[in-house]
Amino acid sequence: MNMKKLLRTAIGHGHNFATRCWVMTVAAVYWFNRLSMENMELQPVLTGLNKELFYLGLVCIAVILLAGTGRTFYPTDVKKIFDKSREKERIKQLLKMYLILFGFLFIVIQWRYFFPGVIKELFYLGLICAMLMLPFEVERSLRFRYIGNTYGKDPEKLERIWKKMMFVWHIVLLSGLAAGTYFQYTLVFK
Repeated sequence: MNMKKLLRTAIGHGHNFATRCWVMTVAAVYWFNRLSMENMELQPVLTGLNKELFYLGLVCIAVILLAGTGRTFYPTDVKKIFDKSREKERIKQLLKMYLILFGFLFIVIQWRYFFPGVIKELFYLGLICAMLMLPFEVERSLRFRYIGNTYGKDPEKLERIWKKMMFVWHIVLLSGLAAGTYFQYTLVFK
């Protein structure tokens, strides 16, 4: 694998990974804020943790924006994105990832019953974060499959549709980043 391809892969996965991590910081800040309201003796510790998560979320946003900017400088070959054999390979990789994820969650579920208290809360937080991530993956798979199957025969039209769709998707993403960060800010610095 040459360095250019490795850099492209790292930028693409970094962008997606940072987006998912940011969503998890929003869920964690909400969850720990809720816990601090119920347990006043934990409030100073959880408030400090929420501040760290808020700042971690800002770092995630910086990575999202930098990696997203990096993505704009290399050409996207839309025909490669919607190649049937690559789609089959991507589905196999996603299935492996979900099997590992659910295997890990199964172990954590079993572990949770032996260690109540904080582990129980962390388990619920992890479950919520996993539930937040699944719709993103389902949407992404449907988006790729629908657009590829519908417009795959006409490469020019496919590229136009793809660019419009990515433009709208990024407006939604940036709006979500702004709203989620403001939500975190109001919980952390109230």
